[in-house]
Amino acid sequence: MKNIGLVVATETEFETIFKNKNTTFKTLETTPFIIKEVIINDKKIVAINCGIGEIYSAIATQYLINKYNINCILNYGVVGSLSDSINLNNVVFVDKIFDYQLDLSPIDNVPVGYHEELNSLYINISNNIFDDIKTKFKNIQSVTCASGNKFVSEVEEKDYLFNKFNCQICEMESLGIALTAIKNNIPVIFIKGVSDTKTGGAKEYKNMVEQSATAAFNVLLSIIESI
Repeated sequence: MKNIGLVVATETEFETIFKNKNTTFKTLETTPFIIKEVIINDKKIVAINCGIGEIYSAIATQYLINKYNINCILNYGVVGSLSDSINLNNVVFVDKIFDYQLDLSPIDNVPVGYHEELNSLYINISNNIFDDIKTKFKNIQSVTCASGNKFVSEVEEKDYLFNKFNCQICEMESLGIALTAIKNNIPVIFIKGVSDTKTGGAKEYKNMVEQSATAAFNVLLSIIESI
């Protein structure tokens, strides 16, 4: 029996859950985080509104694991595209995460983004549940995500992350969630909807965030049936 935890960053993304007519819920906590028990497709899920950024997402994920005995983590939300081939409202999975703001090169002579503990430049998202999901949802692309505590809007920076590190999307929470899940030996799955294109920025994000969050949530609904 999986105790499923759902980590969602922004209020707009979080409220997408409760607009679905087949969703029932009750509030469990309002502080330090808003946490709700949600019934989706006859499955109970504990959903937490973590807030924006890696630190909040990591704290919230650990809080959820400790307090509610969670043994599977899901995350959905919106991302920016770094690639001309990934467009608005496209939904993707994340199978690698690049920590583009981690730079220990002056003291450790290692590349930007390198995690010594993992002995890797990229954080690989690999577990039996996710592998099974990818097999069932072959139409959804798996990509590398650049994650950091910054909203990336400039085309030049997007091109840099795409060309230098082969990242296709960027956002601000997956790194914190992934590292926390890995530390706890808990499987994690990321479902992301594109809210702003490579040439788009904050304005495009604001116009598309609700629609793109809904696109990601609709895929999440199908995935929940499969877990």
